[in-house]
Amino acid sequence: MQNSPLLLLDWGSTNLRAKLLIDQRLVASRQSADGIRHCRGRDFDEILTALCGDWKSAHPTLRVVMSGMVGSREGWRETPYVDTPAGIPDLAAGVLALTGSVFGEICLVPGVRHEDPAAATTDLMRGEETQIAGLLTDLPHDGATVCLPGTHSKWVRCRDGRIESFRTFLTGEAFALLLRDSLIAGNGATPDYGSAAFSRGLELSGHGGGLLNHLFLGRTEMLSGRADAADLPGLISGILIGHEIREAVKTCPEPPVYLVGDSPAADATARALAWFGIESVIVKDDVHLRGMLLIADLIRSQQKVSRVLPD
Repeated sequence: MQNSPLLLLDWGSTNLRAKLLIDQRLVASRQSADGIRHCRGRDFDEILTALCGDWKSAHPTLRVVMSGMVGSREGWRETPYVDTPAGIPDLAAGVLALTGSVFGEICLVPGVRHEDPAAATTDLMRGEETQIAGLLTDLPHDGATVCLPGTHSKWVRCRDGRIESFRTFLTGEAFALLLRDSLIAGNGATPDYGSAAFSRGLELSGHGGGLLNHLFLGRTEMLSGRADAADLPGLISGILIGHEIREAVKTCPEPPVYLVGDSPAADATARALAWFGIESVIVKDDVHLRGMLLIADLIRSQQKVSRVLPD
């Protein structure tokens, strides 16, 4: 795919982001709110055509590579996970191709599965692997920690150019639910990550009692007068992120933490890491684009993709 026009898509749960590349140079990008959560009962081919059909008309040889929840059970076509340890060649080898009515062959990048036999648990990622792929060649080969904060934060241990292991934390989703629906932090205010309340939450996360007790203490901080109601979102965010970091560093101990993203969640995590005295490296480059290009180049060189028939 190196010399062909490329359409690279990050089709996640809440958004669809598309990037058009000519001669491996980004020339245009678009996005819509047509994430997988909003596509139930709709035709994926039609959604993609509505967003990018004119690009296909302008570039008939356009090749398409997609990542994210579009390859999940709820997506366009379920794409089997590859197991850890997984590098860029493993992701390229696990690509599945389907046939779209307008775009022809469409390649779906697989997610990654990590099995922990000691704990008898399974962890999964779908979409984040392409971001990590864009970092792997630059990370120390003897071990590095990558954090992708967000709705489902990922802490990833990388070694020798591969994803070795990872853990997922429901931090962002839990905070959104508490902010919207709970008596503890349900005032809907935007948290101030530079506030004393946020730092207090980080501190509380290290006390005895566990996460559920600490979340309730957020309300008692307000009722006892130690915090204003407006401070509660920052306090609860600090408690959640504090618990995440304290657990994550047990399995991803090597500093610095490569922190990916330019978002409120990334800012909050960066401030929390600084509070804990943990060195971090902020990565704001488009590592998804870089990772997808590396995978697309390997697909081109391998000329071997698992295929499925159209419906």
